Amino acid sequence: MREKQNWQVIKDYFLGFFRDFNPMRLSLLIVWLYLWVMFSFGFGPKQNWLMAMPIPFAMLSGIFHNVSLPFMMYLVPFSREQREAYIRRYLYVKVSIPMLFAGLCDIAEVFWGHMSAYGLVLQLVTVFSVTYICGILCDGVMREAAGRKVYGNLKSFVGAILAVCQICTAALFAICMNPINVVEFWVIFLIEMAVMLPILVGVGREWKTIRRNFADYEMLSSM
Repeated sequence: MREKQNWQVIKDYFLGFFRDFNPMRLSLLIVWLYLWVMFSFGFGPKQNWLMAMPIPFAMLSGIFHNVSLPFMMYLVPFSREQREAYIRRYLYVKVSIPMLFAGLCDIAEVFWGHMSAYGLVLQLVTVFSVTYICGILCDGVMREAAGRKVYGNLKSFVGAILAVCQICTAALFAICMNPINVVEFWVIFLIEMAVMLPILVGVGREWKTIRRNFADYEMLSSM
């Protein structure tokens, strides 16, 4: 039974790219596709389209998948605990699939000599950070009032946190497309950790409250 549920979560992950598609998501898709093409083919022979894919895919994955459940899942006879368990498993999938994709792309690029091990580490750290944070906070169908309530102690910071994710992701995307030596790696890595680690810790602490609130149909329907 659990295996069947896990496969359903994976199926819902891929369907999530098409649910609740709106002009804002379309504009973000166009921007990231433009960046991918520009950095893949416009910056010299060492650049490679495969190396440029993991971070944009992670960002789009984070943006296109909601924390709240599809409306019908609030109507079927699930308990709040069952809905909460689904949201928790969904976060695992939202992080695992982009990480697996990034790992395969980056290992191939290291093997072919297009990417250094330093770039691989920075990409994987970035992919994990953005998918984890967006997987917990990003929800394009929540109304503003509902969003303030369900995010608990983070209610005043969600927009700023997601904006920081966008900026850091774009910066690391550009950085990873160039050769990185050991000094540059440690400087970039420490700066990224100084920015992202406090956010990761803060968001992680609120995850239990956030998923419980998003699983509570009475809370969402009262908004």
